[in-house]
Amino acid sequence: MFSLIMLKMSLKHIYWMTALCLFWYSEPFPIFAQTTGPGGEQSALVNNTVVVPDHIVQFENELEPDWKVIWDQARQLSREKKYREAIVQYELLLARKENVDEARWEYTSILLHLERWRKAKTQLEILRNHDPGQKKYLFALAEVTLAAGDFDRAAQLYGQLYGQSPDSKDAVRALEGLVRALEMQGHREALLPLMEQLILRKPNDPVLQKKFSRLAMQLNQTDKAGETIEKLLRSNPDDPEVVLLMARLQEKLSHDEKAAGYWKRLIVPKPDDQEARRRLIRFYRSKRNWPRELKHLEALLKITPDNVELLERGAELNMKLGRVDHALEYYDWYLTLKPEDSRITKKKQQAEKLLAHDLLALVENSGSRMLWQDLVRVTSDRAGVYHAIADLLREKGKINELIDVLTIMYRENPGDEAVGLELVSLLKKKGRVTEAQTLLNGMKRLGHDKGISVSEGKQTEKK
Repeated sequence: MFSLIMLKMSLKHIYWMTALCLFWYSEPFPIFAQTTGPGGEQSALVNNTVVVPDHIVQFENELEPDWKVIWDQARQLSREKKYREAIVQYELLLARKENVDEARWEYTSILLHLERWRKAKTQLEILRNHDPGQKKYLFALAEVTLAAGDFDRAAQLYGQLYGQSPDSKDAVRALEGLVRALEMQGHREALLPLMEQLILRKPNDPVLQKKFSRLAMQLNQTDKAGETIEKLLRSNPDDPEVVLLMARLQEKLSHDEKAAGYWKRLIVPKPDDQEARRRLIRFYRSKRNWPRELKHLEALLKITPDNVELLERGAELNMKLGRVDHALEYYDWYLTLKPEDSRITKKKQQAEKLLAHDLLALVENSGSRMLWQDLVRVTSDRAGVYHAIADLLREKGKINELIDVLTIMYRENPGDEAVGLELVSLLKKKGRVTEAQTLLNGMKRLGHDKGISVSEGKQTEKK
């Protein structure tokens, strides 16, 4: 019964619906492809095929009038696709004989083809006044009005066309035009019942059903959206657009587990689906499933490697999972993009300290050199880790091990004056004066001696 009522909607109902939608104002949204006026990027909605016949004008008298010759010339130029020249001839013709509607319609079709909406609209108004019952004029006027951006007028004309004969073969075309006009005005609430009528008339149109589903979700009509999407899934379960619609619908309904299942389906054929990856990251974070969250985060970073928010989160997840070495990679990566970020620098130092604790046993067993070589696979900032190890050794009073670490650090970076001076001091304390003097001589050559000398095993300041 509902279907029958919808299909028999009268002109009065269409007019009422069109008038009611004028009270609602919101931004246009992508249900149907947008139409723009002159200078816009979208192509016209008008079926702008030139309708000039292939034959010359037939005239019964032997003497052809001037206007007939002009008409023949206009038609010939049009057949040769010389439309601008044809327009000139048609305008000459209509200036001499303005009541030839067939010629005016041919002229109008060329204007439509060239997307000259204003002129076409003027000609269509004249044609409509000559023959108000001619539907092709009214349809063309509705479409050119829509293309020119007069959406109120277009909605009125399409509503009139649909209301005149809702059961005719042209009803779908009129209804589609009315939907486009209302969409361009942003009248979403008025669109939903009209699109339901279209679906009743075009039950096997998946594109229309997808558009309806998107609109229904935007209007929180989740039951209607769900019914349509379920139907689409049954007929084409592998259509990524349909799977995406269902994922968004389940998420809107707070069915997070079901939504995650559909997001997973989306990344099987398209691993670089950023929306699906982000939704799964958020889902696994809510479940505190750090390994799964990290898996999808790493996949997303392959697509957007300079995303500092993802890099920071990747470091945090690796820290949670006890993978400090991997966390340092993320911090290094982050700081190459934002080297002045003191907050991340501090986090990196904390990570280096944790790694230093883990590596301390190796250092204490005379593994400093081996460790330095191995650290290249862990972090680009090996010196940072060694500084942290040195701090721990100072706290423990492990002077010999500290000398080993500082020796490697200075050898790798002779420009680090602070490390060199500390190493001179420690060597002297251990009675290794010759080594200290050799090191100091090398620092002097680099200009890093600071006036320090080593004499008889004691450090003195030069006056």
